[in-house]
Amino acid sequence: MKNHILFLLFTILSLLSVCSCNYGKRYNEITKIEIATGSCFGPCQPTITSIDSSLKYYFFGDNIPFELKSNTVKGIKLVGHYSGKVSKEFWDTLNIKMESINYKNLDTSYNHSIDDQSLEVFIHYGDKIKHIRAQSGSLPDNVANVFYYVIYSYKTIKLKPIKDTIRFESEAQRPVHMLNVKKIKFPPNGK
Repeated sequence: MKNHILFLLFTILSLLSVCSCNYGKRYNEITKIEIATGSCFGPCQPTITSIDSSLKYYFFGDNIPFELKSNTVKGIKLVGHYSGKVSKEFWDTLNIKMESINYKNLDTSYNHSIDDQSLEVFIHYGDKIKHIRAQSGSLPDNVANVFYYVIYSYKTIKLKPIKDTIRFESEAQRPVHMLNVKKIKFPPNGK
């Protein structure tokens, strides 16, 4: 009887030690997230944020092309190219947030509004890419909250300016026929 109890106790302790080896480790299917924002009729800053599973963080902030003088912009706006690293906990949290909105089953287009900020999202997982184009006002609230968590994460990540430009994967995937809005010029009023 004593041997059976010792054997049972040893078996339980062995199982607990095996189970505890993976405790705290999380499997994240997402390998990279890229979100580009466009400007709007207001203080929206065009940005690109890229975060990958190796915890590398890249950010590009463009100048705000149109800002009303009556608007006050709250928070930090970075202009230029920046890089940094995120913590494993941040990456896990980001994956959990993406899973909570069921990112694989989101629509690929949310464009029911106008005059608000445009977004382009690339979520890399496995050998697939979920590509979403959206207007911020057309997104469901829970999806907008997660996307803007990524977009505004540059305010909480320690970033360093870099001199080299960064080639974001979303730029490489943009079809040639898509219009480059930076080359559009408008004539002055009255002409």
